[in-house]
Amino acid sequence: MPIARLSFKRVEKSRGRIAAASLIVLLLASIVIAGCTEVPNPTATPVAFDPTPAAPGTRDLVLAGASAADIAAFAAEPIVLPEGNASNGEALHTSLGCAACHSVGDDVIVGPGWKGLYTRAGERTDLGAEDYLVQSITKPSKFIAEGFTNVMPAFDYLSDQELADLIAFVKANE
Repeated sequence: MPIARLSFKRVEKSRGRIAAASLIVLLLASIVIAGCTEVPNPTATPVAFDPTPAAPGTRDLVLAGASAADIAAFAAEPIVLPEGNASNGEALHTSLGCAACHSVGDDVIVGPGWKGLYTRAGERTDLGAEDYLVQSITKPSKFIAEGFTNVMPAFDYLSDQELADLIAFVKANE
């Protein structure tokens, strides 16, 4: 057998071995990659967190150590707001982030625009416009206007004066 033919057989054998080795490496790499993919497996059922909001002003009572009866009596009283300042309300509209979702015009961003909102608020329920707006600001899930979803956070930590200022600003945008 000539030498050239022997060399050719060696080359064919080594190519076959290289191809088989490459195939084995590729197969092993595929198995490793497939084994490393993570499939989400929830370990617990999510729990909805929907606490009952406290009435505005009750935080100070709780911190002062008031009894549950005192807090309930306070919460049952109608809220009487001081005179509001629309300029301070405009500053709150910006600093509290209201402007991210509510325009001062009638444009809808995420929530309704504030132009004409005071009038619409007075027509939506048996509450007056001011009481409706207090409820909508401190407990936004209480009243959801048609076409909107409940994404507004509760601003139940605002003072009565801050609420009055925001409502004065809304009223000024009639």
